[in-house]
Amino acid sequence: MQSYVMSVRNVVPGTSRFGAGIGTPSYLSVPWNPGPPDIPSGDEPLPSHAMTSVTGWMDAMVDDARRGREPGAELDIVFLVHGYNTDPIEALKRQRLVERELLKRECPCMVVGFDWPTGGSAAAYLYDRDQAGQAALALMTGAIFPFALYSRPDCPIQVHVLAHSMGGYVIREAFRGADKARLAAIPGSWRIGQMVLFAADVASDSFAAGNLDMEPVFGHCSRLTNYFSGYDEALAVSTVKNLDISSRVGRVGMPLLKPTDAKAVDVDCGPRYLVAKEHPFQVIDGMQSHSWYLEDTVWYDDLACTLKGAWDRNVLPTRAPSPSGIQDDFVLKAQ
Repeated sequence: MQSYVMSVRNVVPGTSRFGAGIGTPSYLSVPWNPGPPDIPSGDEPLPSHAMTSVTGWMDAMVDDARRGREPGAELDIVFLVHGYNTDPIEALKRQRLVERELLKRECPCMVVGFDWPTGGSAAAYLYDRDQAGQAALALMTGAIFPFALYSRPDCPIQVHVLAHSMGGYVIREAFRGADKARLAAIPGSWRIGQMVLFAADVASDSFAAGNLDMEPVFGHCSRLTNYFSGYDEALAVSTVKNLDISSRVGRVGMPLLKPTDAKAVDVDCGPRYLVAKEHPFQVIDGMQSHSWYLEDTVWYDDLACTLKGAWDRNVLPTRAPSPSGIQDDFVLKAQ
């Protein structure tokens, strides 16, 4: 069993490990040696896990997505983009946890990691922000464009994107870069399925309809779901350290007083967090108010329904209409 990761970390000179700087894209196939049933393995992605080409990497993923399944029942591919202050071991642990929880909910998908370099401490926020901007270009040229060009006969596999924290910024910049590049070989109609942000470190104001920063994201996805919580302490810190001091969409949601894109769905997870915070992390590391989603059963139930896309967003049993009365605004149920 393999876990697939695209890494844009550099290789530390004189070692066989990835570092904290930007490097050329590496397309990894990491052997999965599961530990106890409820604990994903803490394996480390290494340069030695790299495959020889992006085409071979994508071929291997599609083969795994098809293996043992009837035509039409292939696994979808979900790219997971981690947030700031996340090392390769932690990123892989979270990737495997998300895949396991989605498969438990009969959400047929393979989770693929996009690992970008971070400074290794909460204090390195500005360093991580700079690295995120550079990593976005690598994500565009090393993954988005190759997937847009990649084709195999009768391949029905959908591609979704799931981004946590500063990973939302990486995605926004990658999509903006993809549109700015305007490469002739890339059709303007390229599209992914579901775009999902949680605890996203992106300015809330940029989600207003027609905003040039977010317009490329909305233009190339079928639906964008934003999970947010007013209790997110990490995003309070980011507003102070960030040059952009506007409120973050992962803390306050999308703008209430401005129209948002027709594809946008906002889910307030604050009430659920007040329940979830009573349960310490069992698998991952990190600030609980910022990363609690990744160990919460109700959030995974809602996420699985969102990615499967079989039910309309208005009838998911895990959410209720927002008290604001705004269309496509919801509250994740506390129980």
